Amino acid sequence: MRSHLICARALPRGVTLVALLAVGACDPAPPPPVPEPPLADALFDRAGQGDEEALEWLLAAAEYGRVDLQHRLARMYLEGAGVAQEDSTGLAWLVRAAEQGHPESLALLRSVAEEGDAEVRFRLARMYRRGDGVAPGDSTAVEWLRAAAALGHAQARHDLGLLHLTGDGVAPSDSAAAEWFLAAAEAGHAGAQDQLGLLYLRGEGVAQSEAEALRWFRAAAQQGHARAQSHLGQAHATGWGVQPNPAEAVRWFRAAAEQGDVTAQYNLGYMYDLGLGTPRNLGESVHWIRAAAERGYADAQYYLATEYMQSDPVSRYAWLFLAAEQGHEEARQVRDDLRRRLTADQVRRALEVSAELLAPLADESRRPQ
Repeated sequence: MRSHLICARALPRGVTLVALLAVGACDPAPPPPVPEPPLADALFDRAGQGDEEALEWLLAAAEYGRVDLQHRLARMYLEGAGVAQEDSTGLAWLVRAAEQGHPESLALLRSVAEEGDAEVRFRLARMYRRGDGVAPGDSTAVEWLRAAAALGHAQARHDLGLLHLTGDGVAPSDSAAAEWFLAAAEAGHAGAQDQLGLLYLRGEGVAQSEAEALRWFRAAAQQGHARAQSHLGQAHATGWGVQPNPAEAVRWFRAAAEQGDVTAQYNLGYMYDLGLGTPRNLGESVHWIRAAAERGYADAQYYLATEYMQSDPVSRYAWLFLAAEQGHEEARQVRDDLRRRLTADQVRRALEVSAELLAPLADESRRPQ
């Protein structure tokens, strides 16, 4: 909002609207990098003397994507030139410029990383993994991840664990993954704690131990990690390393479901349907199972169709179709049997409904990760 409001404000002393447009702060779209106009020099001089309005204009222009200004702002904050020194703010601007391919910013970022900044090393690894401002390279990304992990960066250690699970850029190794997850988990990284719990539960890379799995799931769940809360709910529902406790399972499923975990949403709906650990409530059951189904969870789609849509064959077929398309074998069989009892018009309408249900999932998959 600031970048739109700024154009309607009174201009800084001595700055004309034409000159401001040259900087790019009022452009309708992010301008490409261009040679820096004299106005920017004047604004930086003013900002360096403590002129907050000049600094605000520069920040607005940088927000519009001017990498040259982003780089200069980064130097300004890192050096404390006319502003309070703020390394985090300076590095944030430096990363933004480097991710757009600004060579001076990338060089400075590498220099800071080589001096021993763990967070900058991690940011560089992410840039190389994504190809943001640099040619993508798995080996270079892994090098920077290892460099960050060596300085104790928990997220870098977690990510190295994931890479060893998948073999993406490194040799696949469950034991190496477990070592990295343990290093991050002991530093309090909730995602690593959850991953380590799964390895203990399955006996992959570590000696199988439901008790250890439960310990790490609980550590992550208590930090609010949704998937760990879902796993802890499953432990209490089925008795992984603990006496079964349906009420405790419902508590953890609800905590995860409210954060959008689809497995927990489905399991919570199932518990409500059967009255396990909570009074039976079909309205709550449908609410949570449908929430999971709408997020693309095949088991929830099948359950919704077979348990709650007997009187609506069109919707029933639509949900069965979506589950079957994901490889749900029971859904395929029920769908094919139902199709033989529907008219051609009912099948056509059901496919239209399934397309409408699928559209939000397609939009979600296109969002940047």
